[in-house]
Amino acid sequence: MSDEAIAKSKEVSSALADKAAGKIRNYAVGSRYIASSRVADNVKISKSSKIGEFAYGYKSQRFFSGGASTLDMVYGLEFGSNQYPQFPPRRKEGYFIYPTLRKLQPEIIKDWEKAFTEILKEFD
Repeated sequence: MSDEAIAKSKEVSSALADKAAGKIRNYAVGSRYIASSRVADNVKISKSSKIGEFAYGYKSQRFFSGGASTLDMVYGLEFGSNQYPQFPPRRKEGYFIYPTLRKLQPEIIKDWEKAFTEILKEFD
């Protein structure tokens, strides 16, 4: 791929990751656990990835003053806990990140294939 095609693929992938993160954020806001929306707001989207990457939870992001980091909280909020009452009950399918991604998967794949077909036509 040419440098222009690579730059375009990074732009498209970043836009798709941003779209997915926005849907996750909307789903988390509707959660009865207020902390879910705080975690969903702190997403990092990779602008340099050709495949569209994003991540939640970082040690450097403090959740509350002197409290846990978002990295500590993301697992409990997404998958729950049977040990800690501040989290929802344990659920292996997740609460807001993974269910949203599973729901969006067909749409994201379709959009990605369409965009990359256009990139290949334009730069081939």
